[in-house]
Amino acid sequence: MIDIHTHILPALDDGPADMETSIRMGRIAAQEGIEAIISTSHSGEGMAMGHEGMQSRLGEVRAAWSAAGINIRVELGLEIFLQPDTVAHLKSDQVWTLAQSQYVLVEVPYQPWPTFADQVLFDIQVAGYVPILAHPERYKPIQADASFMYSLAERGVLGQVTAVALLGMHGHDIQRCAETLVRNRLVQFISSDAHGVSGRKRSPQLGAAVQAAAHLIGEEAAQAMVTTNPAHIFDGKHLLPSPERVKPRRRPFGGLFRG
Repeated sequence: MIDIHTHILPALDDGPADMETSIRMGRIAAQEGIEAIISTSHSGEGMAMGHEGMQSRLGEVRAAWSAAGINIRVELGLEIFLQPDTVAHLKSDQVWTLAQSQYVLVEVPYQPWPTFADQVLFDIQVAGYVPILAHPERYKPIQADASFMYSLAERGVLGQVTAVALLGMHGHDIQRCAETLVRNRLVQFISSDAHGVSGRKRSPQLGAAVQAAAHLIGEEAAQAMVTTNPAHIFDGKHLLPSPERVKPRRRPFGGLFRG
């Protein structure tokens, strides 16, 4: 399996506090059957340290994991907070793609949806990149109407659902939204968004979420979300979404008579 959204660099953003915790994350990932990980620290920290500094920090993690007997491919990426000047930052290497690919992991505020977001996503595509929207199940406009994500997917925007969201660990509303996104092929990746080894920090585990997705779309399609699809990033292949329209949510019969 491949995990494209993780926070594994120690003492940076809200990831592991120290290298020992990062190593524990690596051991959990290896036990889970994860063979490759992309480190996606937040763009604020990435811009502050610069690409060279982040590569150096990642090199320390690679060395520590290897010394601990953890055989996982680790590549550099970034979780980019979408801003009007994101494309300019990409072109100037102030922020960067996933594993030196054309894929860009982006996030937006949970609410409201930024007025500039649609245009910037389009500009990212025009510039030759492929945007992946991180954890769309957390955004209030998408929770309210998953068709919002359908309109993005129709334009070629990909999506990454968080593993624990499918397991209900972020609450019922987020789980229901995550299931709808998976069921309607509006997300192409399941990732851990791991920040630590337990609890709210989330650990790098994917297996249980893949099984949850299999109940919605079948085993083969669910496995593709952690194997074939993320492999496109490493292989430089363009992954195209094949979204399905979201059926309107049925209202309770009694709701017809509520004031």
